[in-house]
Amino acid sequence: MIYHKFLGLLNEGCFDKVMKALYGSSAETTSRQKKRYAYALERFHEYFPNREEISVFSAPGRTEIGGNHTDHQHGCVLAAAVDLDIIAVVSFHNEGVIRLQSEGYPQDYVELSDISMQENEKGKSAALIRGIVSKFHDMGVEVSGFDAYTISNVLSGSGLSSSAAFEVLIGTIILWRTISLIVRTCLL
Repeated sequence: MIYHKFLGLLNEGCFDKVMKALYGSSAETTSRQKKRYAYALERFHEYFPNREEISVFSAPGRTEIGGNHTDHQHGCVLAAAVDLDIIAVVSFHNEGVIRLQSEGYPQDYVELSDISMQENEKGKSAALIRGIVSKFHDMGVEVSGFDAYTISNVLSGSGLSSSAAFEVLIGTIILWRTISLIVRTCLL
C-alpha cells in the first residue's frame, strides 16, 4: 500500500478493528496505538523518503508461563503472547541489502551477498538479521532486500523476549515477501 494512503486510512479509523483485536478494546488504547503507528510511518518516511510502497508488520513479545529457558536445552515451554509488540514499516526492493532502522539504535545494514557470520556483529541486531536470512537461504528461500523502520514497546531485558520478537518480526517480513512473490507468479 502507498505510504500516504495507509496513513490516511489509519487516521480515518479503517484499522481500528485490527487495533482492538491486537491491543484490546478500549478507545484510549486504540488511540494510543494509532498514534504509535502514525509515528512509525512518519519516521520511516524520514529515513527512507523515496520509498512509497509499504507493508506494516507486528510481532508480539511473550511471557513464559512454564518451562522458562528450558527451550535452550530442547525442552518444552508454554508461552503466551502479550499486547506489547514490535511494529515495522517496510518497503521491499531488489537492491540486495537489508537496511533496518530501529528507534533509538544505529541503523543495521546487511548485504545479502554475504550472509556469513560477522565477528563484529555479535550481540547486535545485524547478527540476528544475518542469521535469519542465512537460515532461509539454507531452506532454499531467496531473500530480497528491504528497508524497514521498527519501534518496540517490548523493553529490552524485560523478560518478555524482545530479541525473540525481533527475530519473529524479521522472519515474518521475509516470509511475507516470499509468499507474495509466489502468489504473484501464480496469478500471472
